[in-house]
Amino acid sequence: MTEAEAEQLRGELHALREALANATSDRERYRALYMQLLERCRLLERGIVVGQKAERDRGGEETQLSMQLLGMMLSPDEAEAAAEDDGLDDALSDALDEADGPGDDAGDTGRGDTCAPRRPRRGRRKLPEALPRVEIEILPPEVLQEGLSSFRRIGEVVSEVVERRPASLVVARIVRPKFARRDDAAETVEEHLSEETPEVPAVVIASPPERPIERGLAGPGLLAHTIVQRWQDHMPSNRQEGIYAREGLVLSRQTICSWHQQLADLVEPLVEAMLADAFRSPYLCVDATGVLVQASEQCQRAHFWVLVAPGRHVLYRFSHKHDSEAVDRLLAGYEGYLVADAHSVYDHLYARGGLVEVGCWAHCRRYFYKTLGTEPELARHALGLIRKLFKVEEKLADEARKKRESVRSRFRRRSSTPSSHGATSRPRSPSTARRWPRR
Repeated sequence: MTEAEAEQLRGELHALREALANATSDRERYRALYMQLLERCRLLERGIVVGQKAERDRGGEETQLSMQLLGMMLSPDEAEAAAEDDGLDDALSDALDEADGPGDDAGDTGRGDTCAPRRPRRGRRKLPEALPRVEIEILPPEVLQEGLSSFRRIGEVVSEVVERRPASLVVARIVRPKFARRDDAAETVEEHLSEETPEVPAVVIASPPERPIERGLAGPGLLAHTIVQRWQDHMPSNRQEGIYAREGLVLSRQTICSWHQQLADLVEPLVEAMLADAFRSPYLCVDATGVLVQASEQCQRAHFWVLVAPGRHVLYRFSHKHDSEAVDRLLAGYEGYLVADAHSVYDHLYARGGLVEVGCWAHCRRYFYKTLGTEPELARHALGLIRKLFKVEEKLADEARKKRESVRSRFRRRSSTPSSHGATSRPRSPSTARRWPRR
């Protein structure tokens, strides 16, 4: 073999190695793309929106069967997870029955547990009995012409429709008459008026009624209505302005805002009492969202904080900055468990030792969701375990507080806690063995 042939073979070998490396790289890239598309097909089969905010499973019971069938075709682990979910439902139902106690079956009609569940009643709902009734009697034309004396009443047909009385504004004229004693002559009354003192009044008059806003135009009912419309019904003041204009009252949005500002100072003691009561809760949930605030030159970014004591209070605070000082003002004096995101503004609170950090499963789940394209098997396993935790809380959401606590104490030790520890029972690849970053 000549030197030229050997050089040619070396060149061909180098080209083949480059082609193999490129093919291997393309294979891995197409494999990752294939897994992403496969997972998207799985999500679409389950009825989940793909894209932004696509992490929530919106599939109902109708999609559960197709989800399980697709899982059995794709991997045996999914079929096993579906079977575990069925066992989870049975265990949760047993725990709910145990929480009801034997006394809850006193009103049982004798139907066995093997009976099919009662279907929800369809059709028009019965109107609430608390609504006032107004009877409108409609007589036939023959009765109106000949009179009731020519007929005898043998029955009636009753139907009900819901009507609405339009809301109306009322001007309350507060009249406070002045009185003077009868034995005082007119001249004596004039003299008494010139010599009147707070201890000995010459004219007797009732004290003015107390108002939420001193010398204000609006009464308590109107003020409460504007507050409910703005914060409960999410109706801004400009829309309220138009509504009151249609009712014949010219009321500017600036006036409504000034009312609410004065009422905020009035209810501040109540808010502080709610905050003190919230701090007695075993745990609190805190989060912040950015908002734009008008300024002279350009809008500035500020933040609204929400503090939730589950089942008791929801409180809000405003701060110009999203920093540790704002957190200190919000949680001053609180010690306990804190459910918050992994932002660094909370780190100094945990370092002090008064607060215990409680992670959010929704935030933790997001990291596993993002790894579906690279580590689909491990990610699906973790998402399945988290789904069990969510399923437990979903079943208990509509139950009474005492019943929820009873079921959790019996059931979560048996099902939820093993599920959370089950995430560490499977072998992990080196890429997933590292700790998840805080941000």
